[in-house]
Amino acid sequence: MLARHERALAAYPHAVQLTTRWFDNDAFGHMNNAVHYQFFDTAVNLLLRDLGQGQAADGASRFLVVETGCRYFAEMAYPDLVTVGLAVGHVGRSSVRYDLALFRNDETVAAAVGFLVHVNTVEAQAAAMDDGLRAALGRYRMRSAP
Repeated sequence: MLARHERALAAYPHAVQLTTRWFDNDAFGHMNNAVHYQFFDTAVNLLLRDLGQGQAADGASRFLVVETGCRYFAEMAYPDLVTVGLAVGHVGRSSVRYDLALFRNDETVAAAVGFLVHVNTVEAQAAAMDDGLRAALGRYRMRSAP
């Protein structure tokens, strides 16, 4: 079972607000589960961009997703505003695990929590991350929620 602090907005040192779109809803009238992963991916890549590590298909190095997961606790649907909480769970030599949570509208308890693991690659091989980026990512460790 997840620890309570992993579902608290205050535990996440970085947050970005995204909006749901009409076509994010599925036939059951709620946000399709695949959209949760799109929100995770968008938040991670916005952070990387802000850290000067924007991704380009033809770049010398790039981050590839090697593992993801998500647990769902409450439905979200258009026209919800979604806050994506982001924390760095682990920084390795060539990989980083992001812990993420989705918060509906003004709620401070997550509707979904998950993770995404990136591996830095050069020519389709794992490669060490820049020490400056590793240090910057380390500043986004999960906080203790009140």
